[in-house]
Amino acid sequence: MKSILVAILYLPLCAFQMASAQTSGKTFGNDVEFAVPPNLRLLSKDSVNGKPAFDFFVLVKAKLNGLYDISGGLQEYETFNVGQIDVWGSDNSNRFWMDMHQTQLRLRGQRETEMGTFIGYLEGDFWGGNKHFRLRHAWVDFKFIHFGQDWSFFGDKDIWPNVLDWDGPPSGVWRRAPELKFYFDLMPKSRLEFGVGTPGPEIVASGDIDNTVSSASQRIPDVIAAWKQTTDFGHLRATAIYRSLRYTAGLDQRAVPAYGATVSGLVKTSPTLPNTLQFQLVGGTGIATYLASFGGYNFDAAPNGKGEIEAIPTFGGWAAYEHYITKQWHVNLIGGFSYFRSPEIASYTIPGAVPPYVATDSKVSLDMLYGLVNIMFDPVPNLIFGIEYNYGYKKADHEGSLTSTGGGTVEEITQSRPAHRISFGMFFDF
Repeated sequence: MKSILVAILYLPLCAFQMASAQTSGKTFGNDVEFAVPPNLRLLSKDSVNGKPAFDFFVLVKAKLNGLYDISGGLQEYETFNVGQIDVWGSDNSNRFWMDMHQTQLRLRGQRETEMGTFIGYLEGDFWGGNKHFRLRHAWVDFKFIHFGQDWSFFGDKDIWPNVLDWDGPPSGVWRRAPELKFYFDLMPKSRLEFGVGTPGPEIVASGDIDNTVSSASQRIPDVIAAWKQTTDFGHLRATAIYRSLRYTAGLDQRAVPAYGATVSGLVKTSPTLPNTLQFQLVGGTGIATYLASFGGYNFDAAPNGKGEIEAIPTFGGWAAYEHYITKQWHVNLIGGFSYFRSPEIASYTIPGAVPPYVATDSKVSLDMLYGLVNIMFDPVPNLIFGIEYNYGYKKADHEGSLTSTGGGTVEEITQSRPAHRISFGMFFDF
């Protein structure tokens, strides 16, 4: 029983060791890479294969999350989520806020056996409902098998812009969900991964559009494949995904296909300092749930008002450059974009429009931009202070036959709104 518990508790080191080969001792968003494990560590006196029989440590990552909203109507949100911008809103009141809800607890355990090494990781934070403790990660890794809840391997968990905002670029592919993955090293520094993930499609269920259409129980998991090439200057990664979005239309159950791909990478730009350029591009249909800021908003698919569901095309990308002025002072510059295009919808009411409009045989487009610049100071290892400026822009466009309840018809309505925020805070790992 003790061995099983330790194996389950040793979950982060495998991922951390891969990343620390690129940038040891740094903090990337929600992940930390260690040059050496923390002091709170337990090693077995017994050994297997010349290594301690088990190796266990606990880590607390304390984060002070501070913000000052300048404009944009995001005063109710602790993250700078561009998707939450209400383009029809007008509340630009300022808000100062601080909290510690993003503080994380991490347990890592490694168990040596005659068959090989079991690695396990458990992580949670206090950002659940009503700020309760929630599970973020819980996975096990053995030989070529990886299973549990982790960052989906449709994305690239070895990259993350060094930001204070919790969400990061809205087009970042960082969904957490249970998955089963198999990985194989085909040649030196080249790895192939394939497996399945929990489907969880997010489909618009609107009686305003079609009350005969709703989500259904899924029968096919998300199928994912990935290839990664590591080089002396960084790495390059490409992934692909296939999904089946099952839904109910009247008394029938149907499914529409969804698919997507990503290309991402990290490039070291200095031989002496950990300067890096990171990037990611993503595109497809019915994959919005995998994008950082759009999970939970039912952007995977929408009814067309004809008793059918259609997957929504989704595209986006981001790039981040980190430059170390000295070994303690570093700056980050990040930009990103994303957009969505709905199918033609037979009839719906434009949400939030004043005056109200009824759209007939119309399409909805959402365009979003993201920008960030920050400066960070590391006075001692594992302690970081920072301040940053966040910019977001959201545009909603409705095109078709748009009739006002007050009379009159137009062919297009476009509404947009920018948002501005100052984020600040600190990270400390102990």
